[in-house]
Amino acid sequence: MVTALDEALRIACEQRQLDVAGAELIHHYSNAVYLLPSEPAIARIATGSESPERLRATQTITSWLSRDYGFAATTPLPDVGLVEVDAVTTVTFWTYYPQPHRGSGASLNSAHLGQLLQALHHAGRPPISLPIWTPLESLERTLASPAGSGAISVEEREWLLDRVHDVRAQISELDWPLGQGLIHGDAWAGNLLWDNSTTPPRAVLCDWDRVSWGPREVDLIPTWHAAVRYGRDETWIQDFINQYGYDLRDWAGYPTLLEMRDLAQLPGPLRRASNPPHAAALRQRLGAIRAGDRTTTWVAL
Repeated sequence: MVTALDEALRIACEQRQLDVAGAELIHHYSNAVYLLPSEPAIARIATGSESPERLRATQTITSWLSRDYGFAATTPLPDVGLVEVDAVTTVTFWTYYPQPHRGSGASLNSAHLGQLLQALHHAGRPPISLPIWTPLESLERTLASPAGSGAISVEEREWLLDRVHDVRAQISELDWPLGQGLIHGDAWAGNLLWDNSTTPPRAVLCDWDRVSWGPREVDLIPTWHAAVRYGRDETWIQDFINQYGYDLRDWAGYPTLLEMRDLAQLPGPLRRASNPPHAAALRQRLGAIRAGDRTTTWVAL
């Protein structure tokens, strides 16, 4: 059966004269990610409220970082523009980085992430204006969407909107010792890939949809949050600190960013709550947040 995503992919590939034969859906969370094996390339399909302008910005920024700084970012497919399939569907095309089979070779880890973020945070001013980072923007948009609001009760939705407001107010009062600059916006180890075209292979940072101008601490909190919620240990944090050079726990704003990161884990399961594992994850996460439980380990999706 041909799905709406399959049809969007076909239309976009036809417009850019790319071979869609054998296309394989390899990831579907915030975006649908297809491998085009005949090219080879990656097609990312964004649906909903993600603007084409913001997606163009991700391609401009990653190209600039790679070209001018030698920064290890995933890069767009050369000379292949995005396709606006319809008012709510945009397809972008990216370089394909084949990954080693699971369990073979070294694992990507927090040390790789810390090294990349140290370099990213010392890059110069980007060649284009970037969106100003807005806390919990994705959650707010998801709660306004039919899919997101339909997965929870009216009372739960109102409670979450109140929490978004409260956390934003707390964040607005924080001092940021690392300063403002170019940030990735969703810098967790799951957004690392191996680039095996170099010797030795290097870690590259992918999924730039949240790239923006904001406080650098925002890119650090996912590493500490992984230890609190997803079972990582102190070594995970220390390996990051050894590369980046800063312990986020020394800063008074750390608890507020942890709470923000908890809330930032809701949009994915909210959008896909028709799927039982996502529905279960949503209930676990939302239940812990509402109960003020700051320590329970969450199931990763």
